[in-house]
Amino acid sequence: MLQGIGAVLGPVVVGIAAWIGRNTFESWRQQKLSERRIEQAERILTATYKARRSLSYVRNPMMLGHELDAANATLKESGEWDKIIGGEQERERVATTQAYYNRLNRTLDDRRALEECQPMARALFGEQLEKAIETLNHQFRTVQIYVDANHRDRNDADTDFRGKISSAIFEGYPSSAENEIDQTVTAQVGIIESICLPILRLEAAKNIGR
Repeated sequence: MLQGIGAVLGPVVVGIAAWIGRNTFESWRQQKLSERRIEQAERILTATYKARRSLSYVRNPMMLGHELDAANATLKESGEWDKIIGGEQERERVATTQAYYNRLNRTLDDRRALEECQPMARALFGEQLEKAIETLNHQFRTVQIYVDANHRDRNDADTDFRGKISSAIFEGYPSSAENEIDQTVTAQVGIIESICLPILRLEAAKNIGR
């Protein structure tokens, strides 16, 4: 009789152990995924805020004297200074363009960090977050394009195009509400925050409740 009971209970015990094992593994897997999402959400938000700050730095309407001095030094070191034709006015134009390029070059690390977030953003959070990161990062390229256009412009461009140039390279011109890049940056940061912030806030709430 005892042997019979043992024969019946054996598969039951094995089944229970397997069920516990599956649930334990699933719980462990979900915990690891949750930790990964929290880690990546923090990384993405950090990269986003740095990129936003870098864009603001690049597009600062005030070009300081030391920046122009550094631009002149760069042009002289590269040999481009002696190739400038058109006198002092043209040298000032070229120096201003170089100063913007110096600003853009200083933001390379922040731009790369944001770009490197894209694969995990898509894998863990979906296409919308990936696209928002990509669009935000693309604003640096847009600024560069209009810096080049500003250099080529000889004040004979039509008023609308001149306005687009100024709007691209100057933050807040003519106002934040009318500035396309300002609005794009705000919109993309908003999307990124709407996806990543709730994850971090939920974790913070869990820690407070412990």
